[in-house]
Amino acid sequence: MDPQATLTDLLQAVADRDWDRVDELAETLRTWLSNGDFPPKTLGTWKLGQKWHQALSLSICDLARSEARNARKRRKNVP
Repeated sequence: MDPQATLTDLLQAVADRDWDRVDELAETLRTWLSNGDFPPKTLGTWKLGQKWHQALSLSICDLARSEARNARKRRKNVP
């Protein structure tokens, strides 16, 4: 897997409001990171370290999935 491409695709899916794709990509990236694999580059330089980029990647995944859940709830509440 290419975590950089996955992060890029995840951000695009959020922008496109493709919530199923958001869930899929966020889960894929979270699994990758939980297996101890290297994170994608997020904000800042590599000098900040892998822990920095991993923490931001996990936060992005969580926020993206939260946006997907909220969008689905709003859709259910529309008459």
